[in-house]
This record gives sequence, C-alpha cells and structure tokens, in this order.
Amino acid sequence: MLISVLDQLQLNRHMLSAKEKEIAEYIIQNKNTILNINIRELALKTGSSTSTITRFCKKINCDSFVDFKIKLSREAEPPEEEASVFTKVQKLYTHVVQSTAEMVKQEQVEEVVQLIKTSRRLLVFGLGSSGLSALEFKYRLMRMNIIIDAITDSHMMLMNASLLRKNDLIIGLSNSGTTQEVIDALKVGREQGASVVGITNFDHTGLTDVSDIVLFTPSIHRNNDEHFINSQLSIIYVLDIISMLLLEDQSMLQARRNTLKALYKNRE
Repeated sequence: MLISVLDQLQLNRHMLSAKEKEIAEYIIQNKNTILNINIRELALKTGSSTSTITRFCKKINCDSFVDFKIKLSREAEPPEEEASVFTKVQKLYTHVVQSTAEMVKQEQVEEVVQLIKTSRRLLVFGLGSSGLSALEFKYRLMRMNIIIDAITDSHMMLMNASLLRKNDLIIGLSNSGTTQEVIDALKVGREQGASVVGITNFDHTGLTDVSDIVLFTPSIHRNNDEHFINSQLSIIYVLDIISMLLLEDQSMLQARRNTLKALYKNRE
C-alpha cells in the first residue's frame, strides 16, 4: 500500500526546517481548503516564499506543490457538519484506527511477533501515557507465559537495559520519538546485544535511529481537534494486532486460558 501524503508529512516532520514546520501545521489545520489556493497564496498565508514551499513538497516526496495538491485531494475529507461529542469521538476513533491500519506494515509486525516468541527476555519502556500502554502490554503477555516486564522509571530503564544480552528484546514506546530517557536506555540495551523495536509517530528521530525495527503510528495532531487527548489509541491498536498474532500460537493461547481460569476460580 502506498503511503499517503499526510503520512509522509507526519513521518518526515523532523527533517523540516522551522518555516517548513509552520507550513506543515497550516496545511494540517486547513487540509480541506488548501486545495483551493495556489502556491503564492500559501506563501502569503504562511509568511514564506514559493521556493520554500517547493522545497517543503520535495521533502515529503512530492515533485511540486501541484503534485502535492493532487495527492492531498485523494485524501481530503468533506467538511463536517456540527456534530455532538458522541459523534465526534466515534469519527475520531474511526479515523485513528483507519490511519494506523494504513501506516503499519504487516511484514514488520510479523517480524516483531517472531522476535517476541524467540526472545529470552522482553522489556517494554515508556514514560507517561506510553508507560500505561507498556504496562497494559505486560499484563497481556504475562498471561501468555512470556517473560516480560514494563519499565516506566528512567533509572530502572537504564539498570535493566544494562543487564540485557543477545536474544533479548526491548520495545520502546514514544509518540514523539524524542523521549530522551527512553532513547538512552534503548542505546544501552542495544550495546549489550539486545534487539530494539520502536513504536512512534515520527521518522528521523533518536528513537528511530536506535531501533532495528520501527512501527509507525499516526499522530493525534492530524485530527486537528485540540479536545481529542487519547495519544495512545494508535499504539494500543498495534499492540492489539501483536497480541492476536501471538495468540495464534496454541501454547500461548492455552496459557492465557489457564490464567483466566485461575482468576475466575478464585472469584467463586
């Protein structure tokens, strides 16, 4: 599947200059009306030059501003009518799930699943909201009899990473890809011989530089709704896929059944 122009805009954000980032932000906020203006109008609205906009387009793999608008026109959504919060949240969830499904590459996810199956020890690193996703993933995989721990403290990340070796695996979660504490710990683990998987929104970051495999997810800022604060939905979607692929293994499925059975029996 070809990557969309909005995906390119997100993934290559860290390669853009300050002015190019302003152009990108304007486009995201006005993606449904940008098709009606020409390059000079966009330059005027963003306080930039036509040459800057042309360079910006080339950085997101478009030959020109016209080429950019053609590609964007295939993705532009019709203006939305005023809707209730319930309808808005439903549409936002649908958009995030669809965008994640388009961005994630099946072969990479399957490679991560294989690494999890064959790893001696698995660690998941994340801070803040990403730390909560790391803990959720830990609880799921523990029930499959996988040796895993979720680390949400920067000092503990460094200490645990320093004890890893070949055949171990670290998964680092960071939407921005610039969470320095996570990046530093991933570097230590990689130096010890562990494999590193990153799950993030942006390419060309410290997280992607240190990762052997990167699973990209859409940024919530693409929704252009400051009220939508669920930054973990796309990460959870990816973790759901990984979990279901792991449960295709009958021994892991049986281990999960055993843990559920023990929990239910204990409640009786």
